[in-house]
Amino acid sequence: MSTEQKGQIIDWDGMWRNGQTLWDAGKPSPALTDLFEHDETRSLIPEHGQGLVPGCGSGYDVVFLANEKRHVTGIDLSKTCVDLLIKNHPNATADNYDFMCADFYNFDIPKGGYDLAYDYTFLCAMPLNLRPDWAKRYSEIIKKDGVLITLMFPIDGHEGGPPFAVDEQL
Repeated sequence: MSTEQKGQIIDWDGMWRNGQTLWDAGKPSPALTDLFEHDETRSLIPEHGQGLVPGCGSGYDVVFLANEKRHVTGIDLSKTCVDLLIKNHPNATADNYDFMCADFYNFDIPKGGYDLAYDYTFLCAMPLNLRPDWAKRYSEIIKKDGVLITLMFPIDGHEGGPPFAVDEQL
């Protein structure tokens, strides 16, 4: 599946099929693991409930966030990606997480919404014209007292993408 920005089509599935996953660091994101290393930030993260990681890639953050009390779902637009995740994580259900191929802007959310969403560079992968929809969608899927953790990157004014530039005003 793909997204489009001003006529430029981003073929996420093709990138996965061709092994063009340069964003894959082979481990959970350092920004996420750092949050859990400090009492002050760890206390802000819901310990239980439903979690979501959109654009989950290889699923490292999904696995890291899942625990006995917190079920985490990773979604990705690429069927190739999700097929690999399902193959590589045969015990996902037992470990309280799952993966699904879905469009972030149009998928069924659990009743009541999510307690936690982790957006690691998913925003910067979104074409600029989808950013208002990104914000609206999060407002629809996160519970009233839920938490959105997002990493804004890259903060600069470069043209093109992905990653597409973000700025402090966003």
